[in-house]
Amino acid sequence: MSAPRWYWAFVLANAAMGAASPLLPLYAYFLGATAGGVGMLTAVGSVMNVVASLIWGRVLDSTPRRRLFVSLAFLGVALAYLVLPLVTGLPQLFLVNGWAAFSWMAGASVSFLLVLSRFPRDQWEKEIARFNVYCGVGWTLGLVVGAGWTSLVVRWLGEGWALQSLGLIVAALSLSAIVVALREIREPQAGSQAASLRDVVVSMGNFLYERFRTGPIHLYEAIRPSQLVRFMQGRTAFGPDLVLVYYSALLAFIGFAMVFAPFPVFVRQALGWPSALVFALSVAHHGVSVVAFGWARRAVARWGHRPAAALALLGRAGMFVGFALATPVTARWLLPVLWGVAGATWAFFQLSVTAIVSRLSPHGLHGQALGTYNAVAGLGHVLGALAGGFVADFIGFRAAFLFGAMLMVVTLPILLVEGRPVK
Repeated sequence: MSAPRWYWAFVLANAAMGAASPLLPLYAYFLGATAGGVGMLTAVGSVMNVVASLIWGRVLDSTPRRRLFVSLAFLGVALAYLVLPLVTGLPQLFLVNGWAAFSWMAGASVSFLLVLSRFPRDQWEKEIARFNVYCGVGWTLGLVVGAGWTSLVVRWLGEGWALQSLGLIVAALSLSAIVVALREIREPQAGSQAASLRDVVVSMGNFLYERFRTGPIHLYEAIRPSQLVRFMQGRTAFGPDLVLVYYSALLAFIGFAMVFAPFPVFVRQALGWPSALVFALSVAHHGVSVVAFGWARRAVARWGHRPAAALALLGRAGMFVGFALATPVTARWLLPVLWGVAGATWAFFQLSVTAIVSRLSPHGLHGQALGTYNAVAGLGHVLGALAGGFVADFIGFRAAFLFGAMLMVVTLPILLVEGRPVK
């Protein structure tokens, strides 16, 4: 079965976000931010993702206007990066980042509804993987554009203009995605009932670049303090098995963010590499992950969901230790290899844990269960980005990387606890 043609709108949109993904941290460093400042920038984006998810989730359940929703999301991203050349201070950059995250979440939320509402349950994971491949290809192409553009323009006009002009390219890609979306996405026919986020399993994919930017979140009850306490105790409709998965996800994403949030500053400051090589490393990550989603799907089918996720955590623990051991001499060959490992382990972790959450969730609560997982992961990313930046500034980058590796090891036994088998 051929993929829907509207997938190409998200290829273009993900190319825009792929080019943008290292752009804001690198521009923050150019403006004088430390690792802690870059961590705060990342945390602000993650907070806006969670806030936007709550807002967009409610709006999506009240309207069938999917095409308009996607177009407005991409327009918001385009406007955010069009003003990047005017940004001269970190406070302005925080506003650009927050608005871009808020806008992107609208399109990311509706995309999974568009995908999964058209396929039966037994094809969900297969179609999630295929959609991930399309989006991953787009993201990787955007990173290639970012690497090539910054490499060329830095030589002629300097790093500042190279990064600012790349923002204009991001805006142009977002605007082109709007054209494809308006042409190819079809609204539900009159009289048909649009799928609700509470009824459709929503999943997350390779949109992310270790920064949660996807998935509608339904926490209407969980955000109340009394319900939050019950949730942390496992006294919810989700049950204790699923809550343990949430605990493991929280620790894992704290560890991920402790490493990846300050990493661009590490490459620029400690290794002395140019901005173009930061993009190049991300190309290795996402290029491998595009292929690795197929490996992950087969691994889950052969070994099971939890062993595949455990393999990802072990791989990331070793990778983070490798980051800590990197020197300006060894980094030339070590970091590309480790970022390839990052791509493979991300595919294994994301697909297997998403599947665990969806299959352990009670009937009728799939969207809320995965939405809660997204929110827990977003919370982990906020905490990890802040902690990683702080540790990198006051103790050192290698300490932040080793703390991240330790959290992978701590997470492993929690994730492997299985009360109710995953079927």
